Order: sequence, then C-alpha cells, then structure tokens
Amino acid sequence: MFERNDAGKPARDDNPSGLTNDYLARATAACEAGDAKLGLHLYLAAFEQAVEASEVPSEDAIMGLKQAWRVACSIKERSLAEYIFERLEPYLSRDEVEACTAQLQGLAFDRLAEFGFSRDDLEEMSEALGQGAMDMLMAPPLVVNAPQPAASAASLEAPAASGPSPEPDAGPAPQPVDIFTYDTAPGYGTVIERMRSLGIGMAGDPDFESFVSMLNTRHGFDAMPMVDCLLFCSDAREDASRFMMATVGELGLPAVRMRMEESFQGVPMLSVSAQASDSEHLAALRRGFEGGGVLVLEDIDLWGAPMIDAADDMAGFFMAALSRGAREAVGLIRQAVENPDVYVLASASALDAVDPFFGELLYPMTCIDIDYPTAAERDDIWMDLARAHPSLRALNREELVRLSANMPRYDLYMAVREALEEAYKQGLVERRYQPVTRENLFDKLAAYQPLDSAEYAALENAVISDFAAGLDDLESLL
Repeated sequence: MFERNDAGKPARDDNPSGLTNDYLARATAACEAGDAKLGLHLYLAAFEQAVEASEVPSEDAIMGLKQAWRVACSIKERSLAEYIFERLEPYLSRDEVEACTAQLQGLAFDRLAEFGFSRDDLEEMSEALGQGAMDMLMAPPLVVNAPQPAASAASLEAPAASGPSPEPDAGPAPQPVDIFTYDTAPGYGTVIERMRSLGIGMAGDPDFESFVSMLNTRHGFDAMPMVDCLLFCSDAREDASRFMMATVGELGLPAVRMRMEESFQGVPMLSVSAQASDSEHLAALRRGFEGGGVLVLEDIDLWGAPMIDAADDMAGFFMAALSRGAREAVGLIRQAVENPDVYVLASASALDAVDPFFGELLYPMTCIDIDYPTAAERDDIWMDLARAHPSLRALNREELVRLSANMPRYDLYMAVREALEEAYKQGLVERRYQPVTRENLFDKLAAYQPLDSAEYAALENAVISDFAAGLDDLESLL
C-alpha cells in the first residue's frame, strides 16, 4: 500500500489513515525493541498525522498519544510530557486530568530534587498552593455564575449537568434588564468623545455609517476593523468599571464578565458570569465566542499572574500546579483577543498596575484614561440627580458643581445617596416630609473631599455659617 522512498520511510499517499496506522505500528515495534524515545516520537507523529487528516483524530491515534504519555513519564521526559498533556487533555475525563496533573507534579519534584531541593518541602509547597495558603492567584478556582434563577450554573471544571430544562412557570419570570448606555451615564462627556473617535457609540448615526461605507469601499474592506483591546483606567476604579459597563451596553452584544473574588475562606476565585439574556453563552465557553460578543475583565490589576518566569524546572512545577479552570480562563481570554468579532474590555486603576503577563495577553491594547469629571460633566451629573430626586432641586446647582470639584463620580453619587437616606429617615421619625438640606448635603460632600483641599475648606465654612445663622434665628425667637 505504501511506496518506499530512498530514506526507507513511507511515502505520503492518498490514504492518511494508513500513514497514521503505519506510524503507530512502527512506534509499538520501537518500544518493544527497547528504543523508547524513538517510539515516543513515532506515537506523536501518528497523532499529528491524524489531526492533519481530520479535525477529530481516530481512537487509535488518541490511544497512541496516551501511550506516548506513559512512555514520556516512564523515561522522565518532563518537557515532552507537558506538551503531550496539552494535546491530550481535551480527550481525557476529569479524573484522568487530575491523575496526569499529579504525574506532572511528580516529574517536576524529581527534577528539582536533583538540584538539592527536599521532596518533602516541595510536597508541602504543593499542598499550600492547593489550599491557597500562599495567596497565589496562579491557580484560582473558576466559578461560573448566571444571575438568573432558571439558568444553571456550570463550572468550567466539568460539563454542565444534563437534564430537562425547567418549564417557564417553574419559577418567577426574569425581570427586564435596563440597558446601561452612554445616554444613561452622565458625567463622561470627554471619555465618550474619545470612544466615538474609535467608532464606538456611533451606532445609528447615518452620517457616520455613510463615512464608514466610503472607507470600506476605498480600502477594500467588508467592515470596519475591530478596535484593539480597551483598558479603562481611573484612580477611582468604580468610575472606570461603570463606564466600561456603559460601553458594553452601547455595543449591544452578548457579554461575559470575569472578575476576581474571594471565598469565605479568603481563597481567591475567578468568577465568570453572563447576563440572564446571555446565559446560553456560558455553555459555549469551551468553544469561545461564536458570532461575536464582549469579554469584560474587571479590575485586572488586582489579578495575580501565573508565575512562569522562573527557571525552566521551577516553571514546569508551577504549570503543573495550575488548575484546569485557570488554564481554560487564560485560554478563553486568548481566544477572545485573537477573534476579530469579539471586543475585549478591561478596567484597572492604572496601566502601570497591570501585570506584564496580562499586558502581553491583551496586546494590542489601547488605554482609555478616565479623569475626574470636569465642571461641565459635574453639571450633567447634578442635573441627572435632580431629575431622579426632586428633593435636591431647591439647592443651588452652580454651588454644588463648584464644591464637588476633584471628586470621583462614584464618591459624588455616594455622598448624595447618604444625604437622601438621612433626610428620608428623619422624615420617618418626624412623620413629615424632610427635604435634603444644604447643610446636610455639604456635610456628606466634605467627607469625601481631601482635608487639605480648597473645596473641603469651603464646605466646612458653609456648614459653619449655616449653623451660626441657625443660632441667630434661635436667639431672635427667644
């Protein structure tokens, strides 16, 4: 069936499966003859040939790859074992993955022991890594959440549980979700203009669509090129996160969010979630995004990177300790970055605070700096607050704009919320409507201003003046 070339190797013919079987037979013969390394490489060649011939390799090719794994472990070829594990993992059960990970750790231990490391110390380190006692985020458990009662939560550690879907009347119907967009995010005028220069936030604008159509024609493109990964940076990380979510709403695509959380035991966990309307994407995380979408990485400067910049043998140990969920999370980010139909958005306090590992992972990346709101942006915020809370309308807006300078948007909203709640509670006690007073609101704003700022001094003086005026009125009454 095969012709031989001058080197004595089988020549490629029209039957790729036959070539795979020939490699497998030669690998078995080499191992039986005592040449384990030759057999190992022949098993790998058989698998690569099977993958080249078909997207789904044959059972014989997978069994050959498993045999290559056994041979690599037996002759302590750790680097080859790591490569084989990466190729073999999609075809293994969860128990088999755990067993292979333990074997990789054993190979790393053996190698490090040759350099004088105590195996007992290494095993203690491994247990500490597994329990999160060293607070290393290189192997965080991965938790997938869907904020909808009828949506099942599925971990990337195992496929979602099978079973019939709940009937529509099995629980309360999900409430409609308000879409948060640039139109409902006051106080970001400068940043919105920057985003529009990148083509985001221009949907529905006929002039812009005509302009893009002209560019596509002139440059020979079918559509506008995808923007780089966007990193939203702000000293007030809440401002960056809020604008990032407004951008998600503006894009109008299904979104998957990833953020670092802590369990009750203090162990860091990487949580992956989707909106109720996008929960079906949770089941497709293994295949990446299909049909486009948005990947949101919240506060990525608080994430710890895998420690793989150490020496080769120590790097092998850490990669062996990396959990399957963490590997799949990194793989999902990499797939999203490489997919031209997926927007990747991240937030951080500053570009310099992002670990270089994630900087390289998200390359190419554009940083969107979000400064404190300008006077015009603060005026928009106070107008929005007055529309939402009528009890604020009696206050002087120009004065509020001036005295709230150098405040993050989040702090401004929090100060107003505290003043509103205090007035509401006072009204409950007195059984009458109690509006938000100037003194009350200024007191709350001062709590968020730096003590050495001119705004704090002005707020303090205004509160004192109002208090003194109240004393004068009291004396006149007496």
